[in-house]
Amino acid sequence: MKTKTKKRKPYRLSRWQQHFVLDGYNDELRIACTGISAGKSRALAWWLVMQLMEKPYARAIAIAQTHKALKRVLIREIQLVCTILKVPYEYNKTEQELTFSNGSVIFGYSAENPEAMLGLSEIDFLVVDEAAYTPRECFDYAADRMRGGRYEPMIRLISSPQSMAAENWFSEICKTHPNAVIRASALDNPFTSKKFKKNLKERYVVGSNIYRQQVLGEIFDFDIASQIVMRADFIVQKLPPTKKGYWLGADFAGLGADSNAVVIIDQTGMVDWREASDLNTNQKADQIFTAYQDFQPIACCGDSTGGYGQGAIDLLANKNILVEGVNFAQKATDDNIYPNVRTQMYLELAKAIRNGFWVTDEVKQQLLAHQVTIDNRGRQSLLPKDLVKKQLGGKSPDMADAVALAVYAMNHGGSASGSYTADKARSVGDRYLQLFSATNY
Repeated sequence: MKTKTKKRKPYRLSRWQQHFVLDGYNDELRIACTGISAGKSRALAWWLVMQLMEKPYARAIAIAQTHKALKRVLIREIQLVCTILKVPYEYNKTEQELTFSNGSVIFGYSAENPEAMLGLSEIDFLVVDEAAYTPRECFDYAADRMRGGRYEPMIRLISSPQSMAAENWFSEICKTHPNAVIRASALDNPFTSKKFKKNLKERYVVGSNIYRQQVLGEIFDFDIASQIVMRADFIVQKLPPTKKGYWLGADFAGLGADSNAVVIIDQTGMVDWREASDLNTNQKADQIFTAYQDFQPIACCGDSTGGYGQGAIDLLANKNILVEGVNFAQKATDDNIYPNVRTQMYLELAKAIRNGFWVTDEVKQQLLAHQVTIDNRGRQSLLPKDLVKKQLGGKSPDMADAVALAVYAMNHGGSASGSYTADKARSVGDRYLQLFSATNY
């Protein structure tokens, strides 16, 4: 009985790989900044083999991140290209060298041992795979070997950005030579499966900085380690609380802008969440009133920034439901640690998440877009909300705001506003009731 063997697909290049190999073919410098699994090594190998085929007695250095990556990825791709193009060569496995029949030679090196290439000279071509993960010292040593060659020296760098140190020499070269940079994402590789790409989106969370860097290949002007939470911090399943009680957080939007979000939490995570757009003052109050009736929360906090929710807060006070108004720009409970209450709320939420607090996938994505910087007093300070919205494609993190407010209510109870009393709220609420007679409660 004959067994069927799967026919190997022909060795092809994607559109971005062709762009990298052929456009600027003889330019002094070309760089590919891509997402992971975009096919970087293949493009690098194809360009190098073509150059050595055409230029007898040329000498090239090929660098990979590790010895294993050199042998199993970069050298393997070079050998495969030679086979496809029918280029005869000899391979010295011990030295990781390939010698072509026209006298050209590739010297393979690992970035783990930069000093190994000292003593070489007359190098014409330098290629570095995963350059962002290669020490600057290694690149400098290799570039110094490019003297006295037969041909005009050419350099090809290719990498996905470093995940834990965005500011490195590879990023700086990309910024210094923007016209030499070709960009591609992991999604631009037509030879990987839909399932693989779906797994990438789930693993790195679409919209997060780590997704944009590792999948889309973007370089940031800040270290993504400044994110308040990382994907690994989130738990998959909510844990049962050890003590009873619920807390409420409400984020308000202006008419026709963003969304109104109300969240109920218990000790270990989100329990109930409601979101709606285009609500008037009565409808905002009713949204909270319904959630309050269902769960009877111990304490409630609502966003009073910009005054969009103050009317609803006042109306609720008239029904003996006290929602503490929190202006995101107001002082934190300890301004020696936090520059404002918005930073405090989010960092307290981040701490809760690292301790097992459960949130929905939507809130995960919104939280992953938040970063902190260090202010002139050495405190962590949350980046402005406009930058967060930009990273989320223009969407406001309304649900994350509501969760942060609920956690703040859980941690601080009735200390959120201090000066706003229930009696004052009820007196203002009476005036609203006179203006809006149609109430549902």
